Amino acid sequence: MTALTHSWFKDIDLKRLAEQAGTPVFVYSEAQFRKNLGRVKDAAAAAGLGERVELYIPFFPNSNPHVLEPLKDVDGVGILVQLPSEYRILREFGFEKFIVSPGHVSDREIAFWDETGHPTFLASLDEVAYSLRTDAPTISVRIDSLDSGKPGIKYGELGQLAALLKEYERDLEGLEVYCGSGNSLEEMVGIVEQVFSIYLEHFPTARSINFAGGHGFDYDAWTESEKHFDWHEYFRRIAQSAARMEIPEDVTFLFEPARDVLADTGALLLDIERGVITTPVSSILVTNGCRMLMPSAQLRDRNHNVAFLDSAMREITGGATTSAAVRGRTILRNDYILPGDVQVPEGVGAGCHLVILDVGAYCATQHMEFLNVPPAAEVLIAADGTMNLVTSAGGELDKWRHLLTEKTPVKQ
Repeated sequence: MTALTHSWFKDIDLKRLAEQAGTPVFVYSEAQFRKNLGRVKDAAAAAGLGERVELYIPFFPNSNPHVLEPLKDVDGVGILVQLPSEYRILREFGFEKFIVSPGHVSDREIAFWDETGHPTFLASLDEVAYSLRTDAPTISVRIDSLDSGKPGIKYGELGQLAALLKEYERDLEGLEVYCGSGNSLEEMVGIVEQVFSIYLEHFPTARSINFAGGHGFDYDAWTESEKHFDWHEYFRRIAQSAARMEIPEDVTFLFEPARDVLADTGALLLDIERGVITTPVSSILVTNGCRMLMPSAQLRDRNHNVAFLDSAMREITGGATTSAAVRGRTILRNDYILPGDVQVPEGVGAGCHLVILDVGAYCATQHMEFLNVPPAAEVLIAADGTMNLVTSAGGELDKWRHLLTEKTPVKQ
């Protein structure tokens, strides 16, 4: 077995791709994306939940409309957005099915979402009160049952929320419950029952329950069965809990899978600039990549699996190896692409290539516009106290900072 044995990447004409697109280059597989979506939907059907389950893939983990295009023709699947800019660009690309899960938002933004008619999960009592006063078409909420710093109505506020809805004689359309990420399957099942309890105690007339995300993906595993979340068991347990707790059969179950359906749809191809450099401090493998191409690897301590290719794009296997850190191309001290060392086969050097697998989620997007927040303006305060704009604010669809050629005085 080689590093690419189980990967769709082995079937790509990499030599042609590198010649035409250059490197570094992110490569995505539509077939793998469709396969991952189908796996989740098949598991729901097998558990008898096929007609009750809807999937909404968050936009920000891979905010490329071309990559997400299959969502337009898969039944019961839509996109989760958090910003009006995301919604507008996706509408331009023909997407129609959405839910909205923002952070804390202004009245103006709530009004924007109300006009779209898409379910919007509001994160505070104040925001819900505004929607009630303005007779919003539907009311949905995001609940932070962990009482964390995340946006969301806190567990201790649920009684107030129920009273507020009763005052306006309104029912909740849907509730989304944030319960953290990185949970085990057993923990996820426990969360399901917690969500059902919230539904039954406080909002028994709601039409949908959104279990959000947190479905794990094992970056250290090689085979698909090992990498991916066990949706069959998860949905089976949900069906059992729903029946036992007597959740009405017309209540829809929403899920927001990201890594599980996106991670192994992408790979990053890099050039290797020279053989392993061994110093008294460390051994490093120099590439033309950069930590900023996929900062989540370092931030989340994700040692993505890798493969080495020779100059003809054939995978290099067997033989002695050297443990080395994967270095980026900048002078930054911490420009290491992966958090740990990799085993570099003997003979790898300039003209060879490195493939980093499972980069379809939280990689290229973080490099370009993490969470899709536009670039901020920058102001320089001079010694005499005057203020000058040195970087103008980016537009809502911009990807790069707008560094000004000349400083511009900030108007008084």
